[in-house]
Amino acid sequence: MEIHRTSSNYRPYPPPRKNVLLLSCMDLRLIDDLVPFMEGDNLSNRYDQLVFAGAALGVIQQDHESWYDVFFQHLDIAVQLHQIQDVYLMEHRDCGAYAKFLGESGKYGDSPAELRREEADHRRFAFQLKDEIAAHCARKIAEGGDPEAWDVHVRCFLMDLRGSVTWLKDDGSDEPF
Repeated sequence: MEIHRTSSNYRPYPPPRKNVLLLSCMDLRLIDDLVPFMEGDNLSNRYDQLVFAGAALGVIQQDHESWYDVFFQHLDIAVQLHQIQDVYLMEHRDCGAYAKFLGESGKYGDSPAELRREEADHRRFAFQLKDEIAAHCARKIAEGGDPEAWDVHVRCFLMDLRGSVTWLKDDGSDEPF
């Protein structure tokens, strides 16, 4: 489901009530498009931004294994200091890090089939990280952490090169909620 990047009139998910941790890619072409999107969710001055080449794939790839630990260490601090209750995983099209980490399979064309394949790959890695965040938060609760503090929700998005954003729903549908 495509979301207008600057309008808050309609977002197909409940608004975040507390602060957010935004994971995005380092791609220069899209950094400026993230701010209007976050403002559209009423998040001005209410989010931490963590940047990894490849966004979710950057965290879970094996070439730089320490990135995984850095992400989760940052998440821990963000929950403790900024009461983060939501994590936004912002993937983007034409990501050079996908080509770097995945080789030829991380390069995508512009045909409808290639765009679907690209979205499927972004969805796969974003949801893999989403599952790992859920497991991490469950471990924190099992270790005696405050269940309310560690009730962290993850939303996955895919931005195109014009700054338009698609919400990647868990079930793959375009239907709201």
